[in-house]
Amino acid sequence: MRKLTFVLTFSGAAVGALMCGLFGACNSTPDHVGQSVQGGGGTGPVVINLDASQPGTAGNGGSGTGVTPTEDANCGNITKDTSRLPADILLVLDRSGSMDYSTAADSNCNGRTTGCTARWPALTSAVNSTLTATAGSINWGLKLFSTSGNACEVSGGVEVDVSATSVAAIEAKIGSTTPGGDTPTAQAIDAAVAYLKTVQDTNSKYILLATDGEPNCGSGSSRGSTTSNVPGTENSITAAKNAGFPVYVIGIGPSVGNLDNFALKGGTNKSFPATSAQALTDAFASISKSVATCTFTSTSPPSDPSNVAVYLNKNLVNQDPANGWSFGANNQTIVLNGTSCDTIMSSSGTASVQILFGCAGISPPVIIQ
Repeated sequence: MRKLTFVLTFSGAAVGALMCGLFGACNSTPDHVGQSVQGGGGTGPVVINLDASQPGTAGNGGSGTGVTPTEDANCGNITKDTSRLPADILLVLDRSGSMDYSTAADSNCNGRTTGCTARWPALTSAVNSTLTATAGSINWGLKLFSTSGNACEVSGGVEVDVSATSVAAIEAKIGSTTPGGDTPTAQAIDAAVAYLKTVQDTNSKYILLATDGEPNCGSGSSRGSTTSNVPGTENSITAAKNAGFPVYVIGIGPSVGNLDNFALKGGTNKSFPATSAQALTDAFASISKSVATCTFTSTSPPSDPSNVAVYLNKNLVNQDPANGWSFGANNQTIVLNGTSCDTIMSSSGTASVQILFGCAGISPPVIIQ
């Protein structure tokens, strides 16, 4: 099931203050159940207008009436604004000599400018367009293999660190890189895993392997080696998944055996075949979309985890880990699942997600739209 990740944003005084402010006051007693923000002193349920511009909130405006939070009215939050929490993806790109070959055939383009699209320029173009399209939603990094004079060598570290500002550096690095060397895929995955373990942010992390052939550079290999290393690569990819770094796989060209099995070992089920520049671009777009999650994070936990209301486009979402909402890693994170997540993914940023943390001991409010 696809997922998309956001972080809830709050203005200073609104954090931990609004929900009970909507009630007029809050001492965590049931006395306020009969109050109404539209009249006060009523005997009916609390009423909240989701279109109201609430004082002190990070709201998006509206014509309703709000109630100013007070010192004791500080046990809940409401927000209308969200920002996406990015995923971290480390590109692990094969720059072996065969990346000079055609995307559609196992033959060298030999510098031809017509009738033959070489794999490395096609990959470079797909990467560049993807980085531009995903700016702000994905933090990218870059690892190339092989690395230097030894055709089977893979250096430690990465060519470009994973960060929100890595796009220009990645574009420059791949733009100045030419194909050469063998295909030490296992060693590259091992280096990628070692690096990602040092990245300290809380984002979900992934490896995106793009390669055009069977791994070689098996144990004891050196320059010019053709020793197959499929089992070693499977082991490395399995270790990556077990370390918490799923591995997506793109196969470039017509002869990319074993890659579906690599994707399966990496926890992503199937590889993406690409025998044209457009197929490469489409593969990157599909992977970029699939790494997003529907997780929303609050800056403070709810005072009563059993009293949380989640709304998508002003419609109440049921608490359901399969097709509704559920808590994430802790009760400060809320995950939308199933059709709710699909709605967000297809909304092009227009979906409205609102989360209310109710006061302990007070029933959730009635919502007017």
